[in-house]
Amino acid sequence: MSEGKTSKYLLYAMGEILLVVIGILIAVSINNWNEDRKNRITEQQLLGELKENLTINLARLANDIEQEQKTIDAIDLVANHLDNRKQYHDSLDTYFDIAFFAPDIVLSTSAFESIRLKGVDIIQSDRLRKSIIELFDVSYANMISETVRLENQFWPVAVLPLKHKYFRFVDMTRIKPTDYQALLNDPIYKNTILDRKGFRIQAKGFKAGCLADTKATLALIDELLK
Repeated sequence: MSEGKTSKYLLYAMGEILLVVIGILIAVSINNWNEDRKNRITEQQLLGELKENLTINLARLANDIEQEQKTIDAIDLVANHLDNRKQYHDSLDTYFDIAFFAPDIVLSTSAFESIRLKGVDIIQSDRLRKSIIELFDVSYANMISETVRLENQFWPVAVLPLKHKYFRFVDMTRIKPTDYQALLNDPIYKNTILDRKGFRIQAKGFKAGCLADTKATLALIDELLK
């Protein structure tokens, strides 16, 4: 200071501070870039797993829709047979069995659980992130809760007692009437399976909606992965 070099020292100190700040900013940028790179790799892996899950779900939903329609068709055939008081034939046994059938809902959700565990913000695309959440937390959840609700309310109190009353087990695909004449004269059985047809139509509609939503989400995943 006595030699009048204060300004030089101040400039030197400011230069040192500037270099330290620049070094810190570079280090932070490199760290952020590295973290972002890791997140993108994780995102790609999770989306690949999710694509596999949704592809499985597509096949299961399509099969369930087909099974729902088979139950609807079987109920129509049995109801028509009873309405016209046609004679019993053992070929009806398969249709009696199918008329009681409802496919279980089994969906693959492991990848979505992994995404939820990591944090849904790992998905960079707002559109895709919203589509995934909507699919699992709304479409799938509503379909499962509504279908299970219908089955739980109707099956044990209405369907199962009639099944035990009028049929005996033959094998995994057939049940045989124990008293076909009594079945013809009991409107409760026919009304029950027609109600069940309504439930199957609803369930088929839920699954068709989920099928469309799954395809839409898969298309977004494919677009991002490309």
